[in-house]
Amino acid sequence: MGRMPEHAVLKRVTRWRMLGALAAVVTVAAAATLSGSVAQGRVDPGIEGRAVTVLSVDTIAIVTGGGTVEPDPTVVASFGLNGKRPAGFTPPGTNGAALGRINFDKHAQMAGRHVNVPVTFMTAEIANPQTGNQTGGKAQLIGDCQATGAECPSSPPGIKSVLLYVEDNSDSGVGSDVFRIFYCTSTASQTVTAPICPVMDADVFLRSGNIQVRQNVSGSGGNAPTSARAPIRLP
Repeated sequence: MGRMPEHAVLKRVTRWRMLGALAAVVTVAAAATLSGSVAQGRVDPGIEGRAVTVLSVDTIAIVTGGGTVEPDPTVVASFGLNGKRPAGFTPPGTNGAALGRINFDKHAQMAGRHVNVPVTFMTAEIANPQTGNQTGGKAQLIGDCQATGAECPSSPPGIKSVLLYVEDNSDSGVGSDVFRIFYCTSTASQTVTAPICPVMDADVFLRSGNIQVRQNVSGSGGNAPTSARAPIRLP
């Protein structure tokens, strides 16, 4: 067999290197896609690290909201929330005590579709300056799944509290206010400072409605219903 010309050898080597590089790019892209799909699976042992935002347990705030979100592209859920400090709350040195309610209802036939818990703790940050309705900021509401009459998902086992993180980014709310809900195996009091929250059920902007974080009740309130309706969308 005759010897292959040098330029032909170089051409073949170059072609295989290009194919190898292309295969590497495809592998990286596939890994990124897989990583995203795993994140959408909602069960993540390290998710508590993303659940916590450093907010103050001493901030005097009133948090209200209601509307709909899409936890994933196949499900619409409605929510209503409120939280405030109890009478006699005097910072500093508080444990973040709060009163209120978290309701979250997926409009689909699935396990764990209802959340209905009392708020027992809250951390917050007031925006400076606040928006036209004297609102704006961030808050974490912590609901107690161990309270009498509370509804929380039963899977995974051992869910003891709900951590709801919200952002009030505009007066309109839709497409700008943030809604994240986590299910935690830590108790409500532990979740204030050391949450263990292996499940994230939603991390989205509002589909409809509004969230408001205010310093006091003097704000106009805006459009923040405590309950909402949305078309049922089955998976």
